[in-house]
Amino acid sequence: MQNQEKNNGFIPSWMCETEQYVPSIDKDGFITKSTQAVLGVLSKLKWKEGKDRCLSASPSLKLCYTFLYILLTACSKNYVFSLIMAGGTILILATYPAETMKQILSGTFGAVLFSALILLPAVFIGNPQILLIITTKVFVSVTLIGILSAGTSWNKLTASLRSFHIPDIFIFTLDITLKYIAVLGEICMEILTSLRLRSVGQNRKKAQSFSGILGISFLKSREMAEEMYAAMCCRGFVGEYKTQKTSTFRKQDILSLLLMIGVTGIFIYFEGLWK
Repeated sequence: MQNQEKNNGFIPSWMCETEQYVPSIDKDGFITKSTQAVLGVLSKLKWKEGKDRCLSASPSLKLCYTFLYILLTACSKNYVFSLIMAGGTILILATYPAETMKQILSGTFGAVLFSALILLPAVFIGNPQILLIITTKVFVSVTLIGILSAGTSWNKLTASLRSFHIPDIFIFTLDITLKYIAVLGEICMEILTSLRLRSVGQNRKKAQSFSGILGISFLKSREMAEEMYAAMCCRGFVGEYKTQKTSTFRKQDILSLLLMIGVTGIFIYFEGLWK
C-alpha cells in the first residue's frame, strides 16, 4: 500500500529501486603484462647497479682484466685454454650469493642459447666442434661482464673510464641514459597503476590507453631533460668529469695483477707463441 501510495504520489518508481551496478567483466592482461615488463626492467637495472665487494680490486683494474680475459678467450685457437677460462669463471662465480649467481646466469643462458641456435647448422654440416668452441667463448665473455656489473657499483665503473681516457661525452651519455631509464620506468609504473585503478568495465580502446602512456612518458622525459639541463647550467657543469688525482692502488690489486700475468702466460703456452 505504501509503495503504491508513493508511486501514485510524488516519488517515481525508479527512485525506489536499489542501485546495484555490476560492471561488465573485462580482461586486464594488457595492464598486467605491461606492469610486469616494467618491473622486470627496473629489477634488472637495480641489480646491475652492483655493490662493491670488500676484497675486490679497484674498478679500473677490474675493467682492465675483464677486457683482457675476454680478448684472450676470443683470440684463443686452443679449446683447452677456453675450458680453463670457463673453469676459472665458474670458480669466481661460485663466490657470489645464490641470487646474484641466478641473475648473472640468466643473461648468460640467453646469450649461449642464441649463439647455439645460430651455429646449429654447423652440426649438420659436419663441424660440431665450432658449436662447442663458440658457445664456450660466449659463456666466458658474458659471464665475466655479468660478474663485473654485479661486483662493482655503477658510479665507480663510469668514474674508472676516465683512467682509460674515454671521451667525456660517452661517459656522460652512458651514465645519464641508464639513470633516466630507471626514473622513466618508475613513472610508467605509476601511470599503469593509476590506469588500472580507474579502469571500470570494458575498455575496447586499449591501444589508445597505450599511446597515452607513451605520450605522457615522452612529455615527462622532455620535462626532466630541460630541468636537468637548467640544473647543470646553474652548477657550472661544462661536460668534464673531474676525478681525484689520488692513487687507488690497493693490496687486493696485487693478486689480480699476478692472476693477469698467469693467464697471459697460459695463453702464450697453449698458443705456442713462446717458441
